[in-house]
Amino acid sequence: MNILGLVTQMKFGRLFLAMLMAGVLSSVPVHTNAQTVLARVLDDDDSRPLFGALAYLVNSDGTVLKSALTDQLGRALFVGIQPGSFRVRVEMIGKATVETDLFQVAAGVTATQDVRLESSAIILEGLQVEAEGGRCRVRPSQGLGVANLWDEARKALSAAAFTDREAFYLYRTTSYTRDLALDAKTIEREEERSGTRLFDSKPAEDLIENGFVQKDGDGQLYFAPDADVLLSDIFLDSHCFRFTLGRGEAEGLVGLAFEPASGRNRNVDISGTLWLDGETFELRWLQYNYQNLDPDINSSEVGGYVKFQRLPNGTWIVPEWWIQMPRVGVSYDTTGRARMRITAYTRTGGRVMQVREAGASGRTIVEAQTGTIAGVVLDSLGVEPLAGARVGIVGSNQTVFTDATGEFVIRGLTGGRYQISISHSSIEEVGFRPPPIIEEVLEGQVTAVQFRMPAKSDVVFEACRGESQENGSGAVLGQIVDRRGRALPGATVSLTWERFAAVLSGLPQQADVRGIQVTADADGYYRICGVPENQILTIRGAYDDVETANDTIRIREESGARVYRLEIRSNG
Repeated sequence: MNILGLVTQMKFGRLFLAMLMAGVLSSVPVHTNAQTVLARVLDDDDSRPLFGALAYLVNSDGTVLKSALTDQLGRALFVGIQPGSFRVRVEMIGKATVETDLFQVAAGVTATQDVRLESSAIILEGLQVEAEGGRCRVRPSQGLGVANLWDEARKALSAAAFTDREAFYLYRTTSYTRDLALDAKTIEREEERSGTRLFDSKPAEDLIENGFVQKDGDGQLYFAPDADVLLSDIFLDSHCFRFTLGRGEAEGLVGLAFEPASGRNRNVDISGTLWLDGETFELRWLQYNYQNLDPDINSSEVGGYVKFQRLPNGTWIVPEWWIQMPRVGVSYDTTGRARMRITAYTRTGGRVMQVREAGASGRTIVEAQTGTIAGVVLDSLGVEPLAGARVGIVGSNQTVFTDATGEFVIRGLTGGRYQISISHSSIEEVGFRPPPIIEEVLEGQVTAVQFRMPAKSDVVFEACRGESQENGSGAVLGQIVDRRGRALPGATVSLTWERFAAVLSGLPQQADVRGIQVTADADGYYRICGVPENQILTIRGAYDDVETANDTIRIREESGARVYRLEIRSNG
């Protein structure tokens, strides 16, 4: 997808995101004057043909000569082969890769090879890698599992690279550009347009050597990784991978998180996660961020997303992608020195609406008949629109934010029942997320939704319902995070205060120290109820033997609650 240039502030680089569409292998004529290899790929469990497996023809030196995807009968055909010695290697997601023994192909004949693929299991416990000396060092007892997980992602990426090289398909796409406010949530402007073109990314060697963000006159070009980049030796040699479990929108998924190896801080690089299904290990999406940006414009909101989808016939598509970049302004300090600053964000993305086989008479493979969810989010009284509310589809990374009128639109949905999650920063900061609402989406129709966001005071009241509380007591709620804003599950939060006891006249008051300690949940949120109002409270957090400095807070009587965010500033 082409990233359009911004004339004034910043230009955007071309973005290619490889379309994972496996080519259906129809009848291919066999040339009588050339040698041919026919591979038949079967499931080892029930002997059924495997559709959509990627087969390679390899010579005796291990060089890949040709690639092909199996058809509905499990066939992969290699034509125009010179006589010699060969192997066939076959790989498929969820199956162990198999390579045949060396076989001979004589002049004028067709050699047939039957290949049976077994299911493969991946052990996920305790997988991690770590960087050492600028390169990745995999722990010997754990590296095999990480390698196996990467192998599943690699199979899908290899299919992407193969499909792009062969140019099997023509695409009709719709693209959009959104101007987002500084919170990266509120949509200020959006426009859509149709297109048909895909563009190549820069080679991996160029991106590693010169960076994923490169100068272009007065602006900068932002580049995204395509399949060839992620598969390249130079990318793998310069990035460390580790295993991670999905939470929130990635619940039920397993991830291969990657980041630049230590010492790679000269150019702008990328870090991110390849998310795979926790049961089938099919690749679901890639999410990434830019590293080593100028500190003035460094933000976790700058990055991109690529969604992958496997169709029932075994082929793959990328139904949606986007990249989000900063819009940059200039401010001046008291000495007159100019400094860059982020003024807003621009997100450019696209969706595939139609996929056709190449050629004048090519048949349509995918025709998007989609539905839409449109709605409005209001305040707790149902009167005022609520801007910046987060609206998403449970089980998907598709997320939008309400505009200044509280409205949102989610397009490109297939028919079915969807769980819609709606939340807002005002209640997220106390660790509350409203339960999702369920709506039926019909293709070609718009499903209307109206939602009232609960008030923070109601959330706090419900959070402490059933807790033992005295009159004049309130609550302290919040989240505990590390210096990079990442949640710290299991961290402890303690709150102490002095309570003075009445004594005989003329004697000094006596005080004892009261306190409560709680443990943060899986998302780093904590809740302390039954805390006295209008009194100085001392709060402290701890995680892995590192503690925050003591801080003092007070709960105002009129509010009944205080939201407080704790940050652990370790050297890790």
